[in-house]
Amino acid sequence: MPTLYLIRHAEPQSPYIWNGADSTRPLSEAGRKQAQRMGQLLAKSGATELRSAPHRRCVETAELIGQLLGLKPVIDESLHIARRFDLPQMEGTAIWVAHSNNIPGALERAGIDCHACDHAGAWRVDFDDEGGISGASYLQP
Repeated sequence: MPTLYLIRHAEPQSPYIWNGADSTRPLSEAGRKQAQRMGQLLAKSGATELRSAPHRRCVETAELIGQLLGLKPVIDESLHIARRFDLPQMEGTAIWVAHSNNIPGALERAGIDCHACDHAGAWRVDFDDEGGISGASYLQP
């Protein structure tokens, strides 16, 4: 059964103490721990694909998860904070790390009521053999 995990990046450093561009804002120490916990939760997921939005906080989240899964994240510009994406037809199991402003829209366009999208939270979306959505659940960070 194909499965897609949509993960909001882990907690970044506060914008009030970060002096650089928002796109280069790294994870906080708490965020690093959140990403590692999510990686532990997904360690037995069987994921063969790991994608990340290009913002540093997404890439760091994906890298920490990938370390536990033996996967290297691929930067996917379609997951950029300013872009809208839709859920694809899936094969296998994939993990995508993106943002709280584009994950809910993708889920809602697919008919899934997105009631939460916390830092390092994950939506698991299961697909049937015809590519339709057979179920969705939220994993707390």
